Amino acid sequence: MNAPSPPGRRGWAAITPGRLYYAGHVGAGGMHAHHAVQLLVGDGLVLRGGTGSAHEVSAALIPADTPHEIVRGADDALLVLIDPAQAGRPSRRPATGSAASWSLGVRPPARRDLPGLAALADELTGTAPPPPLHPALAHAMRLVEAALPAQVRLAAVADAVHLSESRLAHLFRQEAGLPFRPYVLWMRLRVALSSLSRGATLTGAAHAAGFSDAAHLTRTVRRMMGDAPSALATGVRWLEG
Repeated sequence: MNAPSPPGRRGWAAITPGRLYYAGHVGAGGMHAHHAVQLLVGDGLVLRGGTGSAHEVSAALIPADTPHEIVRGADDALLVLIDPAQAGRPSRRPATGSAASWSLGVRPPARRDLPGLAALADELTGTAPPPPLHPALAHAMRLVEAALPAQVRLAAVADAVHLSESRLAHLFRQEAGLPFRPYVLWMRLRVALSSLSRGATLTGAAHAAGFSDAAHLTRTVRRMMGDAPSALATGVRWLEG
C-alpha cells in the first residue's frame, strides 16, 4: 500500500479482523511486497509486477508476498488488504509477477461505503459472507479488545467464556477467519492506527496498542500492510469496522 492521502485530501479507512479497508487517494510508489492479499480498484491505475511491463487496470487482485509497483495512482481509489488466512480465491491464484495477470476487468462500484466495499471484496475474492458469530466467540472478541494494550492469552480468554482452549481456538479460525494470535495482532494494529489518526505520536500509539516501542509498531505495519504507520494515518477518517 502506498501513502493514502496527501495533506488536505481525506479518505476513510476501517480495520476489521483480517482486513484493512481504505477509500481515497492512492499515490504512485516504488516496488514492494507485503504479506496481505491486496484488492485495488480505481480508474486509470497502472501497475507493474516484478516481471513484465506496466499494465493499466480498473481492478486488480495482487497475491500475497508478490512484488508490485503502483506506477500511476488514482484520486478516488478503493483498497482492501486481506490476511491470506482469510482469503478465498486469492490464496489459490498463482503468484505470478505479471501485472496483467492480476487484472479483474471490473469497473469501480457505485457504493463506496464500508458495507459496499466489504461486499465487493467478498465477491472478488470468492469469500462468502460469514454467518452470525458464535456467542462465546463474540464475547471473546469483546474481551480481547477490552484487555488491550495488556498481553492477551488464549487460556485466560477461554476460561472467561467457559470454553476449552482448543474449542475457542477452533472458533477463531473457523468464524473469525484468523487464528487467535493473528487476530489479537490485527486488533493491536487497529488501536495503534486509530491512535495515530487522533494525533498520537508513534511511541504513544505503540504503547497504547501494546507494542514494545515505535520501531516494533513500524516493522509490524510495514510487514503486514506495506507502508509506514504514519502514511496510513495521515488525512484518514477511521470508521468503526
